[in-house]
Amino acid sequence: MIRVEDVFVVFCGGTPLERVALRGINFNVNEGEVVSIIGQNGSGRSTLLRFLAGHITSSFGRIWLDKVDITRQSLAERSNYVSAVFYDETIGSAGNLTLLENLVMASMHHQSRSIFYPAIDEEMREVFFQQLKELDFMGMEELLDEKVCNLSKTQRHVLSLLIAVIKEAKLLLIDEHSTGLDKESADALQEVTNKIIKFKKITTIMAVSDPKIALEVSDRAIVLSRGQIVMQIDTKNKSKIKIEDIYNSFNIDPIVRGIK
Repeated sequence: MIRVEDVFVVFCGGTPLERVALRGINFNVNEGEVVSIIGQNGSGRSTLLRFLAGHITSSFGRIWLDKVDITRQSLAERSNYVSAVFYDETIGSAGNLTLLENLVMASMHHQSRSIFYPAIDEEMREVFFQQLKELDFMGMEELLDEKVCNLSKTQRHVLSLLIAVIKEAKLLLIDEHSTGLDKESADALQEVTNKIIKFKKITTIMAVSDPKIALEVSDRAIVLSRGQIVMQIDTKNKSKIKIEDIYNSFNIDPIVRGIK
């Protein structure tokens, strides 16, 4: 489904501040797979997800979605089939609208705004009430009329996830959305994230800082170090890999490759 071919991302190219953030990245993700990107700070995880989402462009290389080259598509074009959730919980939702208004707006993103408010009827309210109740997370079904800016950080992350999957994207990107949360909240957020992904059966690539969690929640894992892939862990080898070997791979020096 997703094929990334020999991608390089260079910041400040040709200047004294030049930095190669991604160097020759190659990998595939099959439809319905959940793949974790593991690496320490500065490894290129966020850069890779931002490239996949369309927030930054590559200096070289290609990205294919269902055999279509989307490398040079704009952020707006790519957002039709790629949804992203970032560590900033305020991105992706409207703080001055209610929880219900945010969900309805996401469900009608292809339609005219002029029919937005007439669409919020009791039937629509009941649909989202039941969906949130089934999700069973912090009583969010009782907060439909609460302004999003008044929700907790964790609740806003869950809302961002719901908005991302409501849009019926083909690919979901999650970039360290539990950053800044205490362990209890982070674990709860990861649990509900897994539940949403499994329910929607959406192809997902997520950046995860803890290798142990990454192996538990994903089908495969990719380890980055200094902008290069240094290890790929497939399904059958997840139970055999040692966590310390993953941490040791964080410090592997990159094989210096130039842009063709």
